[in-house]
Amino acid sequence: MEIWLSVMIFVLGLCCGSFINMLVYRTAVDYELIKSKSLKKKKDVSFFKTLGGRSFCDYCGNQLYWYENIPVVSWIFQKGKTNCCGKKLSLLYPIVEVLVGILFLINFQLNSFGFGIKFWLGFLIIIFLVFSAVFDLKYMILPDFSTVILVGCSVVLVLTEVTHELPLHFGLSAVGASGFLGLLYLITKGKGMGLGDVKLAFFMGLFLGGEKTILAFYIAFIVGAVVSLLLMVFKKANKKSLVAFGPFLILGTLISWFYGDNLVSFFVSRFLG
Repeated sequence: MEIWLSVMIFVLGLCCGSFINMLVYRTAVDYELIKSKSLKKKKDVSFFKTLGGRSFCDYCGNQLYWYENIPVVSWIFQKGKTNCCGKKLSLLYPIVEVLVGILFLINFQLNSFGFGIKFWLGFLIIIFLVFSAVFDLKYMILPDFSTVILVGCSVVLVLTEVTHELPLHFGLSAVGASGFLGLLYLITKGKGMGLGDVKLAFFMGLFLGGEKTILAFYIAFIVGAVVSLLLMVFKKANKKSLVAFGPFLILGTLISWFYGDNLVSFFVSRFLG
């Protein structure tokens, strides 16, 4: 029974990954970062209106058949190209779908609180964390609506805690995390990170709490530094190049969320014990 449930959770993740790919594209059209042949008028591409309607080709605007929307499978059978106009489809599409499937599965496997609101909010948080990471990676922007949804989910989770001390702790963590990145933003005059990162940090503190947020920052800065160095070594970037920091913050958030308790205990016992 658990195996079949795991398969269903993974497939659900694949479908949500496909939704994220659609949301990234249509949000980019809404922000006027790209043009669309099917979403031509500004009034037709507002965020809530783009959630409805049939899927269409990103390039020629033709409506897609149902079998062209099957996550991962359609990309493989179409050999990474569109059926209608033969244009190349990004490898990021199946990567996002599989990634979300894996994250859903991890959330399910580590689930120790049943199938209540925390479980389902966990899926919603994964969706908008991955959406934010992909959008920032592609367009160097962390959309405010996504961060607001993440903060809203965190508020609900904090308010469901039993003790009265915890909401204050998470609230202070949110202010501290956002203030720390806000200070870095001011010092670097916006070159080290953007205001979107500062807003995302508020969610991180509210969602993770103090110790896990520090761990998430540590992971983000270390991985970000390593990736930036590798990009310069392979001449994909230079010292003046801008690198999106949001995906590293989100990576740190996911690792701290899933494995933070064990990692914090390891560091405390290793260096402070």
